[in-house]
Amino acid sequence: MSFTFSKATKKQSRLRFDIEGPPGSGKTYSGLAIATGLCPPGGKIAVIDTERGSASKYAGQFTFDVLELDNFAPAKYVEAIAAAEAAGYDVILIDSLSHAWNAKGGALEMADKIAKRSSSGNSFNAWKDVTPEQNKMVDAILQSRAHVIVTMRVKTDYVLEKDERTGKTAPKKVGLAAVQREGMDYEFDVVGRMDHTHSMTITKTRCSAITDAFIEQPGEQLAKVLRDWLTDGVAEPEPMRMPAPVKVDAVQARLEHPRLKMLFDQLGAPPAKRLATLERYPDNDKLIQILEGKVKEEDLAKEKIKGVFAKQLAGVHDEPAPGQEAPQ
Repeated sequence: MSFTFSKATKKQSRLRFDIEGPPGSGKTYSGLAIATGLCPPGGKIAVIDTERGSASKYAGQFTFDVLELDNFAPAKYVEAIAAAEAAGYDVILIDSLSHAWNAKGGALEMADKIAKRSSSGNSFNAWKDVTPEQNKMVDAILQSRAHVIVTMRVKTDYVLEKDERTGKTAPKKVGLAAVQREGMDYEFDVVGRMDHTHSMTITKTRCSAITDAFIEQPGEQLAKVLRDWLTDGVAEPEPMRMPAPVKVDAVQARLEHPRLKMLFDQLGAPPAKRLATLERYPDNDKLIQILEGKVKEEDLAKEKIKGVFAKQLAGVHDEPAPGQEAPQ
């Protein structure tokens, strides 16, 4: 195998932005403000909301569509991102990515459940199953055709800080590590840390124009700088947007189940009867047993009828012809 190097060229790209901060620091609002600034005229913003509808409280200030998740398995994030791409959204805001780590159905809960089911109870081994799911979610973010902005909660603590104006010491809430897998911030182009004043400090960036920047109430201006940076380069062909995958209706899929279809056909069940039966019996295996029993009952009934007809026919043949006496 041969390796060939070529001259590096800057290409136009899509943004991957991580906004971190403690509760109340303005992560959601800032994410919406930056997303709005990034969105082209006539474009669309999709919000994947895990915060019980918190993003929708800003619907009067920003225009966006929302999908509220109630299960936070990494695979659900992958599905939501794919749905947003298929629908043609230009910017995806995930608020927040922390739920995929430590909320219901998240990576930590997945590992815990796998460990409890195993004979050893070893959570270390459980991560062999969980890590691939986490990696698929990261890949979905990085490979998305849309700009992707995520928010992450941070662990908080309090420190005593002296107020320079009053000279008094007061507790101040500070953010520590982000609530996600360690090293997650490496995956993003820009990482901004929000504080209690709703200001953002850029802690990591590939855009030199905002290196170590301190930005009060980040929004349109920051989005413009990032947009200029993202579009400064060689244009790549716009990826073809694939149509949204058509999900086969669950009932229709069951109607096409080979064994169920054959049994329904044998019974001569009309469409309405088939649908009603499927709704009554949601488990395919149990329904197959029931239908097989019905088929056997009908087969036995048919055999019984055949036997009756056979006896009747035999009786007709045994009767003497007119004018003849029965044998003595």
